[in-house]
Amino acid sequence: MNWNDYFKMMVDWKKLPAYKAEPRIDSLIGYFLPQFIADFLSIEVVGIIPELPIRLGTVFKKYKDTKSQDRSYKVDFLIVGANGKNYLIEFKTDSKSRREGQDEYLYEAKEARTQKIIDGIIRIAKVSTYKIKYAHLLSKLREFGLIDSENKYSGINPSFEIIYIQPSKKNEEETVVDFLWISNWLEENRPNSEFETELAKALKLWSTD
Repeated sequence: MNWNDYFKMMVDWKKLPAYKAEPRIDSLIGYFLPQFIADFLSIEVVGIIPELPIRLGTVFKKYKDTKSQDRSYKVDFLIVGANGKNYLIEFKTDSKSRREGQDEYLYEAKEARTQKIIDGIIRIAKVSTYKIKYAHLLSKLREFGLIDSENKYSGINPSFEIIYIQPSKKNEEETVVDFLWISNWLEENRPNSEFETELAKALKLWSTD
């Protein structure tokens, strides 16, 4: 496969008004995420979970005791660190697509802290019709040490930090890994791979979005 042509196509398509780049690119970022976030934060990464469900009734009082309380919104990635913290990762391919309401979800999850979020996931797993998928999610949480053999919160990593991955940094108060930083990381750490070289080129172009 010609990766140069592939990423040229992606760069072109991303310019179109209705093309949704995030669901096409998130697996590429997700694959490298544990590696580059470990370098960015100078931590050891235990594991990664995409599309982490956050139970609505856990973080918002207005959903408590309603039909929607066991529904969820999703955080793009959870990174489990070996440094006593978990990281909620929000991934955007366009800096302008950041929404205030979406940020609120992240802040509320951070304020709730790990135990409540994990307890919320366990509760959803009990009532969800997606038993097999939630069983797999619980097995991942168990593998990374966040729940024990009885599916109870283990007590590790009690707090969250929020990290944004997006084309460029707009707010100095936020922790942002921008596309240019990732591009440079790929060039430095994967200099002999055609795929990573072309991905780095595309990210550099998208860093101005």
